[in-house]
Amino acid sequence: MTTEPRKAEKPSGGFDGPPAEGGLSIDRLAQAFAAMMGEQDPYESPPKGTQEVVEIDTSPDLDDIGNSGASHASACRVNPRSILEALLFVGLPGGKPLSSQRVSKLMRGVRSVEIDEFAQELSRFYEVNGCPYEVVSEGSGWILRLREEYRQYGAILEAKTRRVRLDAGALDALAVVAWNQPVAREDLSKLGCDTSPAVLRQLVRRGLLELVKLPSNNDEMCEDLPCYQTTSRFLEVFQLRSISDLPDPREPPR
Repeated sequence: MTTEPRKAEKPSGGFDGPPAEGGLSIDRLAQAFAAMMGEQDPYESPPKGTQEVVEIDTSPDLDDIGNSGASHASACRVNPRSILEALLFVGLPGGKPLSSQRVSKLMRGVRSVEIDEFAQELSRFYEVNGCPYEVVSEGSGWILRLREEYRQYGAILEAKTRRVRLDAGALDALAVVAWNQPVAREDLSKLGCDTSPAVLRQLVRRGLLELVKLPSNNDEMCEDLPCYQTTSRFLEVFQLRSISDLPDPREPPR
C-alpha cells in the first residue's frame, strides 16, 4: 500500500504568509514606499482615475549639515593663543592697542613675552591663510584690524550705521533748536514747535540733542533752567563742520 506524499504546508509566516495582525504585506509596503518616494509601483497596474502622489523634498536639511560639523567645536581649544585672539577680536574702546602686560595678567602662568609671541603667530597665520584681517603692533600693544585693501568695506558699513531716520516732528524740533539754541523747554512752543516730549527724549537718546542747565534770567528763580542744544553727533549726521555752517533760515532751500 502506497501512500501519497503529503504536500508541504506553506509556512504561516515569511514572504508568502499573510500579514501579521496590524501589519502590512510586502506588496502593501512596496506600494506605500513607492508612494512616499513619489514614484509609481512598477509591479502595480496603472491606477484608474486620478491618484494623489506624495511629493518628497529631497533637498538637504541645513540643520543636519550644521549638526554634522559639531565635531569642529573640539578643534577650537581654549588656550592662551585662542584667548588672546578673542580679546583682540573684541578690542578696547576707541580701538586702543591691547598690551601684552594687560593680557598676561588675565592668564595664570603666562608671561607678557609669551603674549607677544602668540600675537606674532596669529599675524603669520592670518597672512599665510590670506585672511582679510591682520594683527599688528601699534604703540604699546596689539590690535586686530582689517587689511588695507578691505578697509573700504568697513568704512561703508560704518557710514550706514550713522544713518538716522527722522520723522517730520523730529526734524521740526531739530530745526528749531539748531537755529535758536540753547532753547528752554517752555520756549519751544513759542517758537512754533509743538513736538511732543517723547520725540524730544528720543532725540536726546539718539545723541542729536542734549540737555544743559543754564542760569535763568529771572532773578526770582534760583534754579538753573534746562535747555536743549545740538551735539557733535548732530553735526556728524548732517555733515556740518560747525553750527555756523547752517544756512540762513530766511533763505529758500537749495
